[in-house]
Amino acid sequence: MMDGEVLHTRRADHGARILVVDDDPLALRSVRAMLERAYYQVETAAGGAEALAKMPVFKPDLVLLDIQMPEVDGLEVCRRIRDMQHNDLLPIIFLTGDERPDIHSLAFQVKGDDFLRKPVLQGELIVRIRSLMRLKRLQAEIQEERDALLDLQRQQEQLFEFIVHDLKNPLSAIQVGLELLENGDGKGPASRTQVQRLRDTAHGMGRMIQNILDIGRAEQVGLELRKTRISLGTWIPGLLKEVESQARSRNHGLSWNCPDGLEVEADPEFLRRLLVNLLENAMKYSPAGAHTQISAQPSAAGVRLEVRDQGQGIPQHLHEQVFQKFVRIHEPGDTSRSGSGLGLAFCQLVAEAHAGRIWVEDNHPKGSVFLLELPAP
Repeated sequence: MMDGEVLHTRRADHGARILVVDDDPLALRSVRAMLERAYYQVETAAGGAEALAKMPVFKPDLVLLDIQMPEVDGLEVCRRIRDMQHNDLLPIIFLTGDERPDIHSLAFQVKGDDFLRKPVLQGELIVRIRSLMRLKRLQAEIQEERDALLDLQRQQEQLFEFIVHDLKNPLSAIQVGLELLENGDGKGPASRTQVQRLRDTAHGMGRMIQNILDIGRAEQVGLELRKTRISLGTWIPGLLKEVESQARSRNHGLSWNCPDGLEVEADPEFLRRLLVNLLENAMKYSPAGAHTQISAQPSAAGVRLEVRDQGQGIPQHLHEQVFQKFVRIHEPGDTSRSGSGLGLAFCQLVAEAHAGRIWVEDNHPKGSVFLLELPAP
């Protein structure tokens, strides 16, 4: 800054839009001059009807309103402004020469914010305007925080409903299975199949609960990774054994493909759970007799893993949303297989924790392909 140069800080209300409403032309000119000297944008209205017509066009940040006007007086104008959408926090100051003893009470009954008697002094008017506009900003910030808290509360309630609903179904399956085993002889292929189904269902419940815990922990402090070098060619077949019995019960085919020597540096437990989530989703949303393939290959960014299914696919407009919490994909006429809306959110957290990314594309001619890209070791 050069010598003698003065630095001026622009006020937060600089250039704010103010609508002045008065049927007295001299009063309008006087107030306009005061406000423009204080660097406000000013619009005037010579009556209540004109003011109401200008409201949605001018969209003022504050209204200065005379009370004694013909046809539509200031009290009625204020009442109608408050009835308009998004005007509950709009500051309204009454400027009036009305001498009625109850005029203050009437002004605040229609939700006016302040009251000044004519003739108005410029200094007092500007101070009142600045105070009200500062109060409006604070009220808007409080309202935003309140809305955010309400949204968080709704999410927590929604999460609780999902947990209750999604754990109730597998729990019922376990109870029915145990009753069947109790009534049978406990031997033979049918009993062994039933035991395996119970085991798979219990494992699914455990994964769901663990996803919920990990998502909550990740949002607080992040995921703690224990990375190691993984040889994918020997690791993927062991991963498929985890979902083998589920695939068999659904008559679902599984295959894998990976070049020799391909390695990735990752947390094996989190990577395992991510891919198991994708494989279980592929089986859940595919018809009986379908096929899912998991493959790994080098990519420009490092290593890319793909899970291709033959299900109904995911609509294009949901390709990004599907990784958000509580987003559930419903097939037409089928509500029995909707997920918790947390599995893919967990997958994205794991991918990002590894400095990678996950996304979904269409698998032509049918189904989806989920792609996970991780940095090279």
